[in-house]
This record gives sequence, structure tokens and C-alpha cells, in this order.
Amino acid sequence: MAHYKAADSKREQFRRYLEKSGVLDTLTKASLRSFDSRKSRNRVASPRIGRGEREI
Repeated sequence: MAHYKAADSKREQFRRYLEKSGVLDTLTKASLRSFDSRKSRNRVASPRIGRGEREI
């Protein structure tokens, strides 16, 4: 059981390091930019969606 706590502690320390250094923020922003650009490309490339149909 102590082994799990040690692993969780190391994981938590690493997560805090990533937050403090700004890595998580940068990755989040890059992911959102990528998602938004794909979404806008799909709208341009795909035909218009009719009534009752969902955009994917």
C-alpha cells in the first residue's frame, strides 16, 4: 500500500512542476488552437447541415 502512496506523491509533484513551469497551460492552449482550426476547416470542407442533422 505504501508503494501506491509513493507513486501518487511523485505523480502529484510532477503535476505541480508542470503547472508551475507553464507546460500544462501551453499544452492546453495548443490543443484548443488545434481543435478550433480543425473545426473551422471541417465547416468549410463539409456541405451545409440540414434541419435535424447534427454537425460532427
